[in-house]
Amino acid sequence: MGYETLIIIVVSILVGISGQLAYLFVVDHEMMRTSKGRIKELQQQMKLIKPNDPNFKPLYKEIMAENSKLMKEQFKPTFITFIPFLVVFFIMSYLFNYAPVAVGVPVQMSISGHVNGTLSSAASCVSFNKSSSISLFSNDSSINTPVSFSGSGPCQLILSQNKVNYNTTLSGIIGATSIKSFKIDNVSLKVTPNIYIVTGMPFSIPLIGNKLNWFWTYFIVTFISSIALNRVFAHYKLIA
Repeated sequence: MGYETLIIIVVSILVGISGQLAYLFVVDHEMMRTSKGRIKELQQQMKLIKPNDPNFKPLYKEIMAENSKLMKEQFKPTFITFIPFLVVFFIMSYLFNYAPVAVGVPVQMSISGHVNGTLSSAASCVSFNKSSSISLFSNDSSINTPVSFSGSGPCQLILSQNKVNYNTTLSGIIGATSIKSFKIDNVSLKVTPNIYIVTGMPFSIPLIGNKLNWFWTYFIVTFISSIALNRVFAHYKLIA
């Protein structure tokens, strides 16, 4: 387990715990218990009368008022934790959205532009889907291809079209954790690192698959730690 994975798991647990601690200390649980008890009493009374009874509507309005009080009280922790949790989320997204690009590990390069020519690299510092070059045609306005870098330093790309060579230097790719954009003549290049995969699972989850990236790991661990602590608080009657 890498330190990045450990950071994601620890931060997720802390977020789940802090959310429940905010719920424990900010919410007026005595008021919520009283309100829930009153709602049960009103519901029992409503069961004994018909909807067209004159007393039905006042009972219904009182139930709605009590439910409104409960909802406002339950949302209090959200007003406190929303901004800090949002900041944590964006920091995590910035740090762990993409795995650092490594030498020799294929990443995605998108190439856009209407050209007729060949894209290659000086000193073969880039391979295009295991090839030393890639042909570009005017009807291929946008393509995606796996590329890998054989070195960690700057890499010069050469675009040859109509017997004219254009070049640009790719730098800062190895170790990058964000999309890098470059331009060579009228061709736009974007190098996208691989999505950061925290763990692989022996089973597949619908819409997620069998590999958890940082977001799903963060979501699942936060949810589990939050529910677990909530059940502990409820067991000891610390919360309503």
